[in-house]
Amino acid sequence: MKLLVVDDDRDLVELLDYALRREGYETSRAFDGEAALEAIARDRPDLVILDINLPKLAGFVVLERIRHIDEHTAVLLLSARQDESDVLRGLQLGADDYLTKPFRPKELVARVKAILRRAAKTRGRPAPAVYRTGDVVLDEATHQVRAADVPIHLSPTEFKLLRHFMANAGRVLTQEEILEGVWGYDADVGGDLVKLNVSRLRRKLGADGNARDVIQTVPGVGYLFRGTEGGVTREEAGPSR
Repeated sequence: MKLLVVDDDRDLVELLDYALRREGYETSRAFDGEAALEAIARDRPDLVILDINLPKLAGFVVLERIRHIDEHTAVLLLSARQDESDVLRGLQLGADDYLTKPFRPKELVARVKAILRRAAKTRGRPAPAVYRTGDVVLDEATHQVRAADVPIHLSPTEFKLLRHFMANAGRVLTQEEILEGVWGYDADVGGDLVKLNVSRLRRKLGADGNARDVIQTVPGVGYLFRGTEGGVTREEAGPSR
């Protein structure tokens, strides 16, 4: 697996490069946003570890351009900021996860393994399916979600979360089960990822407020995806999809 580490802190890059190579990953490095994009075009990494604060091109700009090129390249954001708005922006732009500095190299390695493990599971999935509830349709083959035939633009993580909810409709999912199913994490990792993404998903699914009924919070337990009246149906995606 190819990994690209992008940060202007050369000592940190050296440390992460060493930790990742010890785990058997092939790594490359970049120290500013422009060099990062050049390395991505040249090396086609499976995962990019990307600092938000970069010279020449900010990390958010690099992330946007990555997503225009390939929505499947995994991205782990690094940030010295703890502002929730930065986290939300990164997730909205399609980051798979984020880590706030300072962190231990072991924690980063664990996150990398979880992201790549999740990607491997996705590649090994059975035939893509189409999930429907009311006028909301999620198509795994085209990676699209539509409501009343109008596209809903979800980040890759939001898409995975909605698919996980629809595949488990009618069953209460704990935060730990959601973290494992969507992010591939153990229960003690993940912070507010579930809460932030559920909030964003609700807003995108229904500006009229009905999305809160579709994805219900079960206090002290987790979340229940009810769907609309009639529940959720699943069918295999046809060849034309």
